[in-house]
Amino acid sequence: MRVLPAFIIAFAATAAASPAAYAADKCEYVPRERWIPIDQAIRKAEELGYEVREVEPDDGCWEVEGFDKNGAKIKLYIHPVTGEVVRPEEWLPRRPRGRN
Repeated sequence: MRVLPAFIIAFAATAAASPAAYAADKCEYVPRERWIPIDQAIRKAEELGYEVREVEPDDGCWEVEGFDKNGAKIKLYIHPVTGEVVRPEEWLPRRPRGRN
């Protein structure tokens, strides 16, 4: 049967072009030695009124997860140098993974 190989090829081609194959960088590249310390990113989120549960580097920013004052889950991104919140309209355009 040739249907199965054709299906596999079509599926692989679709998966390669899917949005998951793209990186959505939220901040431009900055060497890690220039980043603000993690405690400063936590402090910024807390100053904005968020209860911080987790902070990790992601997409060139500090990714902060936690809860707002109403108990709703939040995720925000802190610029690694300025310490300011990076809003979605400021995110860098998507680019294919593995390409420069």
